[in-house]
Amino acid sequence: MKHRALLLAGLTLILWAALVYVTGGVRGTLAGVRMSSRSVVRPLVLAALLFGSGVIACGWRALDADVEWIFGVLRRAAPPIAAAAAVAVLCLGLARGTVTAGGSDPYGYVSQADLWLSHQLRIAQPFVEQLPIPYADRAFAPLGYRPAGRDHVIVPTYPPGLPLLMALGTLIAGPLAPYYVVPIFGAVTIWLCFLLGARAASPVVGAGAAIALAVSPVFLFQLMWPMSDIPAAAFWTAAIFFALGAKKYSSVVAGACCGMAIAVRPNLAPLAALPCAYLMWTHGGWRAFVLGALPGIVLIAVVNAYLYGSPLASGYGDLGVLHAWRNAPINLRRYSGWLLDTQTPLVLFAIVAFARRPRGVNGLLALFAAGVCAAYLLYSPFDAWWYLRFLLPAWPMLLILMVSGVAWGLAKMPRPLQAVVLTGASVLFVGHQVEYAASHGVFALREGERRYAVVGDYVAAFTPANAVVICMQHSGSLRYYGHRVTLRYDWMPPESLDRTIALLRERGYRPFIVLEEWEEPLFKKRFSASAIGRLEWRPLAEFAGGMPVSLYEPPAVR
Repeated sequence: MKHRALLLAGLTLILWAALVYVTGGVRGTLAGVRMSSRSVVRPLVLAALLFGSGVIACGWRALDADVEWIFGVLRRAAPPIAAAAAVAVLCLGLARGTVTAGGSDPYGYVSQADLWLSHQLRIAQPFVEQLPIPYADRAFAPLGYRPAGRDHVIVPTYPPGLPLLMALGTLIAGPLAPYYVVPIFGAVTIWLCFLLGARAASPVVGAGAAIALAVSPVFLFQLMWPMSDIPAAAFWTAAIFFALGAKKYSSVVAGACCGMAIAVRPNLAPLAALPCAYLMWTHGGWRAFVLGALPGIVLIAVVNAYLYGSPLASGYGDLGVLHAWRNAPINLRRYSGWLLDTQTPLVLFAIVAFARRPRGVNGLLALFAAGVCAAYLLYSPFDAWWYLRFLLPAWPMLLILMVSGVAWGLAKMPRPLQAVVLTGASVLFVGHQVEYAASHGVFALREGERRYAVVGDYVAAFTPANAVVICMQHSGSLRYYGHRVTLRYDWMPPESLDRTIALLRERGYRPFIVLEEWEEPLFKKRFSASAIGRLEWRPLAEFAGGMPVSLYEPPAVR
């Protein structure tokens, strides 16, 4: 047992060295005594001495046996480790996730959930009839909504899957429930990642992939928002997991999960062909799969026909405009760069796993991950790392392949070296992930997003009921919290600002302007020919915290 104690002590020192390297030094107080550790070399030297002592005293065979014992403990501990990761994700999402319907996506999803509860998805805006300006219908549609037909009606642009889940949550748990949905699905995705990894490879691979997913910066970023990326990942992971199952009900459950995934994010619907083809190739459960998927497909078709006039239409408009071949090189460069930055080059081990057995299972995982990437290769480019969120439905599959590839590489090493590399690399990998997320503000999003509610509450209290607020970023939240009509300046022609404000006043409205700090230069540039557009007067109110916001009341123009 002494040699086992030497091994555990040595691995603990390696873990400590990796922790010191990641954090830049560890400081603290123990029993009133100040302690600090800044050296990486010293614990590594001590670990080498302990390993050497164990080999000299007991030989390599005893060391190999001890490492095998440690790996046996890891195999038995895999389910509890994955469960702990899922619980940690749930707690983090509930504690630090945003609880504000601001911007485009959060407002769009949360407000649509309210529409489902009111049984009315079409919002009539008859007041637009009083304003004879050609862009009125478009400009009076807040972020997350678009005009529908010629009756001055606006409808949601986002798919119904997530809002329906939010509406169901509201019925069960009250008005804050829409903000609980994503943390819950985040925890479910972690557990499903473990189950899929265990089914595709081994419980250890599943637990490793679950941990890698739980600390992935883009996963943590999306965990904080009431948006569709993580629920879509959960449903697709469940669909693949059940498609690999052998039980009678597995195929129909896989289809049902696939149908819900399509209802949450319809543009990935063609990927349903992959689990369906796998079932045709293996045990022939494809008919049950199709039957299970039909309700979700019918739901999205009926909603699209009702809101947009065709089962194949989209709230996002013409998909041909959003996709172009010229986007492929840009997206390939950006997504691959962000992937290597956030997931480290270890993600390249996924390629190794694709070539290994079981080739059918690994092939399904790889083809699905590649299909998700291909779906966004031609999409309009974005320039922020967190737009990796589009690829989150592929993340569990990609990380399972990555961990499988790493496990294959470790298996080529001597047993003692496996333990050393696994211990040090795990801490370095997890540390890099968490540090990347923290340094990019992932854990501080909640406070910054509160500004939408703060500004909305102020506008509700200190502006008249006939106020019309010219804005863009707050066009939805001011309706949600401020209960005021909003007019989006990004749909107003550059020469129209003065005329529009004068027309609003003639019709009995009182115009205001709300801009975030980053919007002001854009607003001034867009309306530079207007005295009002130059914003050369003091705002009525300014809001600090997170992103500064200013409320203006335009002066009369003579």
